[in-house]
Amino acid sequence: MAAVTFTNITKRYKDGPKAVDDLNLQIADGEFMVLVGPSGCGKSTALRMIAGLEEISDGTLAIGERVVNDVPPGDRDIAMVFQNYALYPHMTVRQNIGFALEVAKVKKDEINRRVDDAAEMLGLTEYLDRLPKALSGGQRQRVAMGRAIVRSPQVFLMDEPLSNLDAKLRVQMRSDIIQLQARLGTTMVYVTHDQVEAMTMGHRVAVMRKGVLQQVAPPQELYLRPANLFVAAFIGSPAMNLVTADVTVEGDDVFCSFGGHRLRISPKALDRYPGLRGRHGTKVILGIRPEHFAMEEDLELPADQVLTFRCELAEAMGAEVHIHAVIDVAPPTVDGAPTTAEDDPEALVTGTKVIARVDGIHTVAMGQDVRLAVKTHLTHFFDPTSGEPLR
Repeated sequence: MAAVTFTNITKRYKDGPKAVDDLNLQIADGEFMVLVGPSGCGKSTALRMIAGLEEISDGTLAIGERVVNDVPPGDRDIAMVFQNYALYPHMTVRQNIGFALEVAKVKKDEINRRVDDAAEMLGLTEYLDRLPKALSGGQRQRVAMGRAIVRSPQVFLMDEPLSNLDAKLRVQMRSDIIQLQARLGTTMVYVTHDQVEAMTMGHRVAVMRKGVLQQVAPPQELYLRPANLFVAAFIGSPAMNLVTADVTVEGDDVFCSFGGHRLRISPKALDRYPGLRGRHGTKVILGIRPEHFAMEEDLELPADQVLTFRCELAEAMGAEVHIHAVIDVAPPTVDGAPTTAEDDPEALVTGTKVIARVDGIHTVAMGQDVRLAVKTHLTHFFDPTSGEPLR
């Protein structure tokens, strides 16, 4: 096992932008670290630099106490699990798992022992004599992990290993990987674009955007205390609702007004965002997570903490209903740049979209006016110029 340390790491392609820009990140020995972000954010490039598959333009990368910038991939004592499994189709499961050990000229008895141990750990014992074509997608992914386990590396690297699996199998494999890492205690760096995977798997999660590290923290801290507007909007499913609001301070009360709505903010939120009291007469970006709405009858709150929306779309999800609405106010921007749909500016519409997640016992029809209580003690507030929290 070993720690992995990025120190001022930059990856610059010829005649292109920086894929990774001045990355500083300490991954502890035995830690499960998840790198997450939208496509093109630099997360896979960072992983490939650990593996030695990408050259480092600037900075130093250390595995344990050894700087590995110029160390060939085969000498780094790491094992990588790819998205596409990369199994040899003509080899059995046993041969696939043990192949790297054969190449390393490990004794046959030792190879068999390690393969049997890995197969038992991954529930593959009964499949050892099968070819990959006779396995399901999840079983093939387990074989790929078994091939990494038998090498007993200092660091496991996983590059979106579950993206080819169906939704139900992904849930099972997430659980399997979490338990595997806990059992082995090996440092693991896991790349995904799926923030649900990130939030459920990692000890800590590093959020990246355009090659720049935005925040690294335990999953719940990212959710409760996002470092900036990007992290707030990226973490959570459905995404946090963001709207530009006018602030009014009336004695001890603070109100946010937007698109004909007026919302009194809970004192508990003001304790978390004390900077809001000094913003009388200015604009802020208000963030409300979909799960912090409730139907008025489910949550007894004062009238000034209840909003009325026209339902544009209702998605019945069984245990919950997602109510879509549009507020008649322009989507928020940070210093003139959109805060949402940044990879697809044409997706922006006139008005600001809002999604509320309410209990599935309710039947909501398109075009219906719904009254939604807001848990304003859980709201978030950001500066529209910097995108930083108003703390």
